[in-house]
Amino acid sequence: MATTKREIAEKFGISKRTVANYIERLGLGDHVERVGQADFLDDYAVAAVADALGKNVPQREQRAEEQPAAASSAANDSVIAALNARITDLKEQNERLIAELADAKSAREREVAELRSELAEANDRAAKLADRVAGIAERQQAIAAIPWWKRGNVAMKLLGPASE
Repeated sequence: MATTKREIAEKFGISKRTVANYIERLGLGDHVERVGQADFLDDYAVAAVADALGKNVPQREQRAEEQPAAASSAANDSVIAALNARITDLKEQNERLIAELADAKSAREREVAELRSELAEANDRAAKLADRVAGIAERQQAIAAIPWWKRGNVAMKLLGPASE
Protein backbone atom coordinates (compact mmCIF):
# COMPACT_ATOMS: atom_id res chain seq x y z
CA MET A 1 0.00 0.00 0.00
CA ALA A 2 1.50 3.33 -1.03
CA THR A 3 2.09 5.95 1.63
CA THR A 4 2.80 9.63 1.10
CA LYS A 5 5.67 11.60 2.58
CA ARG A 6 3.12 13.72 4.44
CA GLU A 7 1.63 10.66 6.17
CA ILE A 8 5.08 9.51 7.31
CA ALA A 9 5.97 13.02 8.46
CA GLU A 10 2.74 13.33 10.45
CA LYS A 11 3.23 9.93 12.06
CA PHE A 12 6.71 10.81 13.32
CA GLY A 13 6.05 14.47 13.96
CA ILE A 14 8.68 15.70 11.53
CA SER A 15 8.64 17.71 8.31
CA LYS A 16 8.16 16.38 4.80
CA ARG A 17 11.63 17.72 3.95
CA THR A 18 13.15 15.49 6.63
CA VAL A 19 11.39 12.49 5.12
CA ALA A 20 12.68 13.51 1.68
CA ASN A 21 16.20 13.80 3.09
CA TYR A 22 16.00 10.27 4.48
CA ILE A 23 14.71 8.96 1.16
CA GLU A 24 17.68 10.59 -0.57
CA ARG A 25 20.24 9.37 2.00
CA LEU A 26 18.93 5.79 1.88
CA GLY A 27 18.90 5.74 -1.94
CA LEU A 28 15.21 4.96 -2.19
CA GLY A 29 14.50 7.10 -5.25
CA ASP A 30 13.43 4.01 -7.24
CA HIS A 31 10.78 3.27 -4.63
CA VAL A 32 9.08 6.68 -4.84
CA GLU A 33 6.44 7.39 -7.45
CA ARG A 34 5.31 10.93 -8.19
CA VAL A 35 1.58 11.28 -8.84
CA GLY A 36 0.49 14.85 -9.36
CA GLN A 37 1.92 16.86 -6.48
CA ALA A 38 2.31 13.93 -4.08
CA ASP A 39 5.16 11.43 -3.73
CA PHE A 40 4.02 7.88 -2.94
CA LEU A 41 6.45 5.45 -1.31
CA ASP A 42 6.09 1.69 -1.76
CA ASP A 43 6.06 -0.62 1.26
CA TYR A 44 9.79 -1.25 1.12
CA ALA A 45 10.60 2.47 1.19
CA VAL A 46 8.10 3.08 3.99
CA ALA A 47 9.69 0.34 6.08
CA ALA A 48 13.21 1.60 5.43
CA VAL A 49 12.36 5.21 6.23
CA ALA A 50 10.37 4.20 9.30
CA ASP A 51 13.30 2.12 10.51
CA ALA A 52 15.76 4.98 9.94
CA LEU A 53 13.44 7.50 11.55
CA GLY A 54 12.71 5.19 14.45
CA LYS A 55 16.40 4.98 15.25
CA ASN A 56 17.22 8.66 14.87
CA VAL A 57 14.07 10.64 15.63
CA PRO A 58 12.13 10.13 18.83
CA GLN A 59 8.49 9.50 18.11
CA ARG A 60 6.09 11.97 19.58
CA GLU A 61 4.00 10.54 22.31
CA GLN A 62 0.56 9.63 21.13
CA ARG A 63 -2.48 9.40 23.24
CA ALA A 64 -3.87 5.95 23.87
CA GLU A 65 -7.02 6.75 21.88
CA GLU A 66 -4.94 7.87 18.87
CA GLN A 67 -3.09 4.58 18.43
CA PRO A 68 -4.21 1.48 20.27
CA ALA A 69 -1.75 -1.36 20.82
CA ALA A 70 -3.48 -3.50 18.19
CA ALA A 71 -2.92 -0.82 15.54
CA SER A 72 0.78 -0.62 16.50
CA SER A 73 1.06 -4.39 16.26
CA ALA A 74 -0.74 -4.34 12.90
CA ALA A 75 1.65 -1.68 11.63
CA ASN A 76 4.63 -3.76 12.71
CA ASP A 77 3.11 -6.84 11.08
CA SER A 78 2.55 -4.95 7.83
CA VAL A 79 6.17 -3.75 7.82
CA ILE A 80 7.40 -7.29 8.46
CA ALA A 81 5.12 -8.62 5.72
CA ALA A 82 6.40 -5.97 3.31
CA LEU A 83 10.01 -6.81 4.13
CA ASN A 84 9.36 -10.54 3.74
CA ALA A 85 7.71 -9.92 0.38
CA ARG A 86 10.71 -7.85 -0.70
CA ILE A 87 13.08 -10.61 0.42
CA THR A 88 11.10 -13.15 -1.59
CA ASP A 89 11.19 -10.89 -4.65
CA LEU A 90 14.94 -10.41 -4.30
CA LYS A 91 15.49 -14.17 -3.97
CA GLU A 92 13.47 -14.80 -7.13
CA GLN A 93 15.38 -12.07 -8.95
CA ASN A 94 18.67 -13.56 -7.73
CA GLU A 95 17.69 -17.03 -9.02
CA ARG A 96 16.68 -15.55 -12.38
CA LEU A 97 19.95 -13.63 -12.65
CA ILE A 98 21.95 -16.75 -11.79
CA ALA A 99 20.15 -18.67 -14.54
CA GLU A 100 20.78 -15.84 -17.03
CA LEU A 101 24.44 -15.75 -16.03
CA ALA A 102 24.77 -19.51 -16.56
CA ASP A 103 23.13 -19.20 -19.99
CA ALA A 104 25.41 -16.32 -20.94
CA LYS A 105 28.46 -18.24 -19.73
CA SER A 106 27.57 -21.34 -21.77
CA ALA A 107 26.86 -19.19 -24.84
CA ARG A 108 30.24 -17.48 -24.42
CA GLU A 109 31.98 -20.84 -24.07
CA ARG A 110 30.30 -22.08 -27.28
CA GLU A 111 31.34 -18.90 -29.08
CA VAL A 112 34.95 -19.25 -27.87
CA ALA A 113 35.02 -22.89 -29.04
CA GLU A 114 33.69 -21.87 -32.47
CA LEU A 115 36.24 -19.07 -32.77
CA ARG A 116 39.07 -21.42 -31.77
CA SER A 117 38.02 -23.93 -34.43
CA GLU A 118 37.85 -21.14 -37.03
CA LEU A 119 41.30 -19.99 -35.96
CA ALA A 120 42.68 -23.52 -36.30
CA GLU A 121 41.18 -23.79 -39.80
CA ALA A 122 42.64 -20.41 -40.75
CA ASN A 123 46.05 -21.45 -39.43
CA ASP A 124 45.87 -24.68 -41.47
CA ARG A 125 45.02 -22.72 -44.62
CA ALA A 126 47.84 -20.27 -43.90
CA ALA A 127 50.30 -23.15 -43.44
CA LYS A 128 49.20 -24.73 -46.73
CA LEU A 129 49.55 -21.40 -48.51
CA ALA A 130 52.99 -20.87 -46.97
CA ASP A 131 54.04 -24.31 -48.24
CA ARG A 132 52.77 -23.46 -51.73
CA VAL A 133 54.59 -20.11 -51.71
CA ALA A 134 57.80 -21.82 -50.57
CA GLY A 135 57.43 -24.39 -53.35
CA ILE A 136 56.86 -21.68 -55.93
CA ALA A 137 59.89 -19.73 -54.61
CA GLU A 138 62.07 -22.84 -54.97
CA ARG A 139 60.86 -23.35 -58.51
CA GLN A 140 61.51 -19.70 -59.35
CA GLN A 141 65.07 -20.04 -58.04
CA ALA A 142 65.55 -23.15 -60.18
CA ILE A 143 64.26 -21.28 -63.21
CA ALA A 144 66.52 -18.28 -62.46
CA ALA A 145 69.55 -20.60 -62.42
CA ILE A 146 68.81 -21.75 -66.00
CA PRO A 147 70.03 -19.63 -68.91
CA TRP A 148 67.40 -17.28 -70.23
CA TRP A 149 66.96 -19.00 -73.59
CA LYS A 150 65.97 -22.32 -71.90
CA ARG A 151 63.70 -20.79 -69.26
CA GLY A 152 60.43 -20.95 -71.21
CA ASN A 153 60.37 -24.76 -71.54
CA VAL A 154 61.65 -25.36 -68.01
CA ALA A 155 59.15 -22.90 -66.54
CA MET A 156 56.29 -24.72 -68.25
CA LYS A 157 57.50 -28.03 -66.79
CA LEU A 158 58.10 -26.69 -63.26
CA LEU A 159 55.21 -24.30 -62.83
CA GLY A 160 52.65 -25.93 -65.09
CA PRO A 161 50.29 -24.12 -67.42
CA ALA A 162 49.05 -20.67 -66.36
CA SER A 163 45.84 -20.68 -64.34
CA GLU A 164 42.90 -18.62 -65.47
